[in-house]
Amino acid sequence: MNEVIKKIIRAFDYLATFALACIIVWVGYFNYYASYSSFVLILSLVLGGILSSSVCAAFHELGHVIFGLLCGFRFNSMRIGFFNIYRSEGKIRCTTKPMPESLAGATEMLPKNVEHLSEKFLIVVSGGLAFSFLFLAIGIITLVFYKALPFAVYAIVCTSLPYAFHVLFFNVMPFESDNLETDGAMLKGLIKKETSYLTAINILAVEGYMYQGFSPAEIDKDLYFGLPQLPEDDLNFIILTNYRMMYYIDAGMQQEAIQASERLESLLVYVPSFYLNDIAADILYCECALKDDKEKAKELYKKLRQYLLGENTLRTHRISAAYELYVNKDKKAALHRLNAAEEKADSCIIKGEQKYERKLLASIRSAIVTEEYTE
Repeated sequence: MNEVIKKIIRAFDYLATFALACIIVWVGYFNYYASYSSFVLILSLVLGGILSSSVCAAFHELGHVIFGLLCGFRFNSMRIGFFNIYRSEGKIRCTTKPMPESLAGATEMLPKNVEHLSEKFLIVVSGGLAFSFLFLAIGIITLVFYKALPFAVYAIVCTSLPYAFHVLFFNVMPFESDNLETDGAMLKGLIKKETSYLTAINILAVEGYMYQGFSPAEIDKDLYFGLPQLPEDDLNFIILTNYRMMYYIDAGMQQEAIQASERLESLLVYVPSFYLNDIAADILYCECALKDDKEKAKELYKKLRQYLLGENTLRTHRISAAYELYVNKDKKAALHRLNAAEEKADSCIIKGEQKYERKLLASIRSAIVTEEYTE
């Protein structure tokens, strides 16, 4: 989409959202001012708007989740503002985590199989738009009958209209923001079968095979290498490059894995903050275990330390174990991290990931017992 047109559409979005907010406040004030003080009215409308807007964002993401579950996908995570709801060790957990400024929410659903992935993924993407449309419709209907409503209902439901309009309008438009596509952009790419979205389907297929128990190197090579080259700043190309690195590591192709890691490092400038720590952590593993570049590993670890210590996942424990062993030469700390990773591996329900991680953990354990790394 032409940048000028995008700016015009964005300006319309902001102006329409602001105008709706003004209308909601004006109607609410003049319909209920006789019963409530100005301070209580304004405060209630503002607080109601904040609450209802949060619900609106959650409702949009819930649409992706429900449509995904109906299509045979597995829930992995959902972020609403600072709240991150995710599946870990077979349980649903909740933490706080910052989101990119351009996003109010994000959902990750993983396929359980590879059948009709393109059609299923299109439905999953549509789920958020469908739920946002439903939420906006409810808000409009409620506003139509506002004179018959108690103030509490008006303050909670009708105040959602500005944000509900923005969420639906923004996501319908085929935009890209912070290198992350809106639902509309994804639908457009999937329908037109653009290379970037064919790549996204291949990535989903890799994830589907891993769920079924295949490690990265056991999956059809064409899923990693069978599509035309994409621009280097394309998010799907970056994610695919990360998966290629996993393929090389799993296949024992050390030099190719190092090259993929170096390629990823050159692409970090394009990686959205939403994915940055995950990808940088995989690069750190290669710096520690494959390249043995201690200085670069230390520099990268400084940026990732809080992430690695805070995530408490199989992957972060494995990467930390590699860092402690190969860079710090701290056998005791490496063994502690390794044991934590192996405990996490026992509860990993993605069998292909479990197989891949156990292979890397076995390599680290083997290195721990060699004389080179004794304290």
